[in-house]
Amino acid sequence: FVYNSMGTINQYALEQLHFVSELTDLIKVKGKENGGDEDEDFDNDTQFVRFFPIFVWVVRDFTLELIIDGQNVTEKQYLENSLELKSGCSKKVMEYNLPRQCIQNFFPMRNCFVFVRPAAGSNLNEIESLPESALDPIFVQQTHKFCNYIFQKAAVKTVKGGQPINGRMFSSLVQSYVETIMSGAVPCLENAVLSMATIENEAAVQEAMKHYSDQMSELVIFPVEMPQLSELHRRCEAEALQIFMKSSFKDEGGKYQQRLMVGITEHYGNILMKIGRA
Repeated sequence: FVYNSMGTINQYALEQLHFVSELTDLIKVKGKENGGDEDEDFDNDTQFVRFFPIFVWVVRDFTLELIIDGQNVTEKQYLENSLELKSGCSKKVMEYNLPRQCIQNFFPMRNCFVFVRPAAGSNLNEIESLPESALDPIFVQQTHKFCNYIFQKAAVKTVKGGQPINGRMFSSLVQSYVETIMSGAVPCLENAVLSMATIENEAAVQEAMKHYSDQMSELVIFPVEMPQLSELHRRCEAEALQIFMKSSFKDEGGKYQQRLMVGITEHYGNILMKIGRA
């Protein structure tokens, strides 16, 4: 999660992250059928941390020196200093602490990068077309440092259990979240993953079944001897199963694999019936 702001990390920039303080109201981890209850505050910070990415604060056109109390500090230390809480229980103190506390709780892994202006003021209007040689060398150095960190630290998107997902799966998740939000309901991470798994596994069954059917149609030439037919069946079945295993997602209990095997058995039975009528 990369958050951009301009100038410095200040109260205004932190207030723009107000949605962080509303996450437990806007997202649920579990559905009711799996131990969740919309009337209970079971979605605590610890549960959300398991799903949230690294938090990276990017400060563009940074206008300060990285010095605190007369000591040079790193960008991360600058961020942590900006997230320090005030003591007290007044409304003003609570409003000050809320976004900071939420960032600390939800994003235990966090970092910060600051960037000077990329070029002199007269060149900013043409920044997109400027060659790298025309950019401030410090900005170029900072950009390389930032990119290296993202490429090294940004983990593959995963769901509960550490299962990685690809772009198609992620698109399905996003669509599920958007549809839920548009309906006025609260998105549930667990239910969205279950919905995605259903779509992926049904597609895996269809792909594997099509491979078996196409291969048997191509390879079986009538009349055919039973030993040869049986061997072709075993080979095509193994290939189809391999395709399914590669494409399936969290097929808990082997429900969809069983559906594939039933389909293959039925198709093979139809071929045997053709032989019997021949």
